[in-house]
Amino acid sequence: MKKTSLRNRLIRVFILTSMLPIIILGVFSYISMSVTLSRNTEMMSKSSLKQLDNNLNISLEAYEDVLYQLYTDDNMVKWVFEIDEGTNEAVAVNQMRRFMSSLLYTKDYIRAVSVITPGGELITYEQMTPATYKSSWLDNFSKTQNELYEDIEQDNKVHLYPTEFGTNFANKDYYLFHMAHRIIDYKSLTKDCGVVIVSVDEDFLKDICLNSSDDTRIFNFIVDDKGQIVTFGDESEIIGKSVTDMSESEEQRLSDYDLFLKKNYPQLAREAAVFVMHDEKLSWDVVNVTSLSELTRLQRRQLVLVAIIGVLAMTLVVLMSTGLSANLVKSVHYVTGRMKQARNGDLSVRAEKDKAMPAEIETIADAFNDMMKKLNVALTKQQEAQIAALEAQINPHFLYNTLDTINWMAIDKDEYDISNAISALANILRYAIVNSNGEVTIRDEMEWLRKYIYLQQYRVKNSFSYNAFVEPDAQTAIVHKLLLQPFIENAIKHGFTPDQEDARLGVYVGCKDDFLQISIEDNGKGMAPDIIEKINSRDFETLKGNTNIGISNVVTRLEMYYGNEGKMRAEPGREKGSLIIIEIPLKKKTD
Repeated sequence: MKKTSLRNRLIRVFILTSMLPIIILGVFSYISMSVTLSRNTEMMSKSSLKQLDNNLNISLEAYEDVLYQLYTDDNMVKWVFEIDEGTNEAVAVNQMRRFMSSLLYTKDYIRAVSVITPGGELITYEQMTPATYKSSWLDNFSKTQNELYEDIEQDNKVHLYPTEFGTNFANKDYYLFHMAHRIIDYKSLTKDCGVVIVSVDEDFLKDICLNSSDDTRIFNFIVDDKGQIVTFGDESEIIGKSVTDMSESEEQRLSDYDLFLKKNYPQLAREAAVFVMHDEKLSWDVVNVTSLSELTRLQRRQLVLVAIIGVLAMTLVVLMSTGLSANLVKSVHYVTGRMKQARNGDLSVRAEKDKAMPAEIETIADAFNDMMKKLNVALTKQQEAQIAALEAQINPHFLYNTLDTINWMAIDKDEYDISNAISALANILRYAIVNSNGEVTIRDEMEWLRKYIYLQQYRVKNSFSYNAFVEPDAQTAIVHKLLLQPFIENAIKHGFTPDQEDARLGVYVGCKDDFLQISIEDNGKGMAPDIIEKINSRDFETLKGNTNIGISNVVTRLEMYYGNEGKMRAEPGREKGSLIIIEIPLKKKTD
C-alpha cells in the first residue's frame, strides 16, 4: 500500500483545518445576519405600523372635526324642527343642504352628508347621485334607517361604521364607511334633535395604507372590531369579509391573518412576515405584510459568498483565509452592533465602511444606512403631517365670524363704508376659499368681481370707474372661478397712472358661435408692442416684474381646463389702454 506523502497529508490537514473555521464562520454569519435582519425587519414593520396608525387617527380627527361642525351647529337644531313641524320646510331643507355642501367639499374623500330628523325625514347632500332628495347608500346599508337612528341617538359618542358597499355611480362602485353623531342642542342636552352622518370613501383608508410606506415590499390592510376587512388595496370585492374573531388573542388573530393570506393570496403571503397593531381607540387591527424575499436573497447571497470564500481558501494560504474570516466576523459584529443601537432607539446611527469590510457586508451596511435614512425621513414626514393636521383644524368659519363681528362694530359706530367693505371682503374670501377650482356661472363670477372691484375702488378712493355688460344669453354660461381676477388686478395696479383722470375699466361678456368671449379693456397707459407680442406668444419668462405671474397662471389654467380650445390674446385698447380677450368653449348651466 502506497503511503501518502507528508506534503499531501499536510495539504489535506490544511484543507480540513482551513475549511472548518470557514464553514463555522459561514454558518455563524448566516445565522447572525438572519436573526439580526429578521429582528430589524420586525422593528421596521412595527414602526411602519405605528406611523400608519398615527396617520389614520390624525386623518380621522380631521373628518371628525367636520362632523363636529355639523352636530353642534345651532342652525341645524332649528332646521330639523322646522322640517318636522312643517314650518318653512322647503327653506329649512334648502338652507341645511347648502350648509352640508359647504362642509362636504372641505375634505377630499367625503362623499355624502345625511341628516335624519326625529320625525324620520332624511335630508342628504352627496356626490354619488344626481338626485337631490334620496340617499344613494342607505338602501344598501346593513342597518335600516330606524335601526341606524336608534343606534346613534342612544349616546353622545361618535359612531364609526365600517366599510360597506355604498352604491354604483358613473360605472364606479363606491365603498363607504360612516361617521355619525346625534345633533346636540346645548340649551337642552337630552333633547332628541336628530342625527347626522358623514359618509367617507374607502379610498381614504386605502390611500393611508398605501402612502404610509414608500417600500413596495410592504402591504397594509385594516380589519374592524367585528373581524371584517374594511380596506385591502385594490381588492374591493373582499371588503366586509370576516377573517378573524376580535375577541381572540393577538397571537390567534395574527395566525388567522396569515392563514387567510396563504389561502386567498398565496403570492402575497409567500416569503412574507405578518405583523399586527391593535388600535384601542378604534378597536381596529392594522395589519402589515412585509416581503422577506430581499432578506432571503441576502441570506442566499451570503451562502454563495461563503462557498466562494471556501473554494478560494483551499487554493490560498492559511493566513489569507484566516484574515478573510477575521474581517468577515469583525464586519458582521460591527454592522449588527449598529443595528442593535438602532433597535435601542438611536436612529442617528450609521454603519461606516472601510477597506477591510467584505463586499457582502458593505451591501448590508448600505442597505442598513439607506433603511435608517428612510426611517428618519418617514418620522420627519409624520411629525410634519401631525403639525399640518393641527394647523388644518383652524376653522374657516372663525375668519368669517370674526369679520362679521367687526362688521357689526362698524355698524354700531355708523361706519357704513367700512361695514360694506368688510362684508364685501367676507364674501370674496368665502367665494375664493370654498371649492376654489370649481365652476360657476358668469352671473356669479361677475357678482363676485363687482365686490372685488368695489374694494379696489375703496382702496384707491374711487380713482377709476367700472362698467360691465353681460349679454342675456351668456348669463348662465359656466366658467372656472377667479378666471378674470388677475387681468383686473393688473389693469388697476399697472394700467392706470396715479395722476390719471377719468380712468375707466370695462368688462364685456358675450357669446360668439360655440364660444364664450370675455373682453377686459382699460384706458390706462397701455402695454408696449413687444410686451403684447411676448404675452401672445406665451413668453412669460422674459417679462419683467410680477405682471406675468397672474397672466401665466390664467393661461396655464386655460390649457388645463380647455386644452387648445381655451385662448387668450392681448391687443392695444381703443383709447390708448389695453384690451385682453379670452375665448373658452361655451357651456351653460342646466337645471
